[in-house]
Amino acid sequence: MQQLQNKSKQTAMKKIIFLLVISIASISVHAQLTDTKWKDTLKLDNPLEVFFSFAKDTLIVTAVADGSLIETMTYTVKDNVFTIQKVSGQSDCDSSSLGKYKFEINGDDMYVTLVSDDCTDRSSVLDKTKFVRSR
Repeated sequence: MQQLQNKSKQTAMKKIIFLLVISIASISVHAQLTDTKWKDTLKLDNPLEVFFSFAKDTLIVTAVADGSLIETMTYTVKDNVFTIQKVSGQSDCDSSSLGKYKFEINGDDMYVTLVSDDCTDRSSVLDKTKFVRSR
């Protein structure tokens, strides 16, 4: 009986440790973007140099030249994929359209690749984009 109780406690502890590790990993993935700023030139009709500024759950896109607001979005991160949704801005994206993008950070570079996006205006600009960290 004692051995069964010990085994049950060990199993419970393993589950708790596993969940803790998963939670920490999830937080650290989100923390990779929180409070960071990235720069790129978007390939529009007229190329536009922009900053992507990630806050806790908001992504602000501004023009480098004059700081004008281009777009405000909410975002979440899971497994190196961020999901964005327009709040307001200049794109033709509907505010209910979700965009999912895989990202990889390598030093001061962030590579973004389309997973899925209901808005082709956004996906045509963001897919296969390399951003550079701005300090």
